[in-house]
Amino acid sequence: MKKRETIFRVLGIVAGVVTLALLVSFSPKNFMGYRVEDIDVEIENAFENFFIDEEDVLELIMSNEGDSILGDAMGRVSLKEVESRIESHSFVKNAEVYRDLKGHLVVKAIQSKPIARLVSPRGQNAYIGESGELLPVSLKYTARVPVITGRYVDALMEMSNVQDDEYAMKVKALVDFILAEEFWRMQVAQLDIDSEGNINMYTQIGDQTIEFGKATDVEKKFKKLKIFYKQIMPTKGWNTYDRVNLAYKDQIICE
Repeated sequence: MKKRETIFRVLGIVAGVVTLALLVSFSPKNFMGYRVEDIDVEIENAFENFFIDEEDVLELIMSNEGDSILGDAMGRVSLKEVESRIESHSFVKNAEVYRDLKGHLVVKAIQSKPIARLVSPRGQNAYIGESGELLPVSLKYTARVPVITGRYVDALMEMSNVQDDEYAMKVKALVDFILAEEFWRMQVAQLDIDSEGNINMYTQIGDQTIEFGKATDVEKKFKKLKIFYKQIMPTKGWNTYDRVNLAYKDQIICE
């Protein structure tokens, strides 16, 4: 019995030594003799956004002099510096870079997700990202998200993140609510917000202007709007009313 325990103990020690030797052999210091043979780029595209592609990432990896790191010694490549270059792109939320044993540099980039497009009266355009950050528009791709127009957009365009402003946070919460339910996501196309923060909504179907009021009591107002769509519209017809006012408590005013 003691002999068996001794054998197991010895085997455990040997396995530990081998594992430690492997870890040491693959440490950054020992990568000095290897060169970057290729760069594998993976872009997380869970939200079907196409604001950045492999070519964009490879350009970001280039040095300031335009030189590629292909052929450079693995141990001399700063992974943190490469990650920083990739994350400098407005539409990259996070980047991870690591070496593999084939001499490849593996790059994983996660794209930012836009939730609304801002169009100001002055002709400026931007997106609001899912974390509230303002993102530039792209010539490469246009996201299918609600459009926000009106005088209030001028104020939004001056923010780096809408989470820094109390009412702007409420506007973002309203957009999040719309996107969370497929019915509203398919229905609401545009939010026009005046300088006082009052909102008119324009829908994909029907010519009604939805007078939403301020971005408050969001869930209650959408419950009223759903009554309008589910109970009033089927009996009165889609073109009966031009305006639907939800701004008043416990009332739906249709004209």
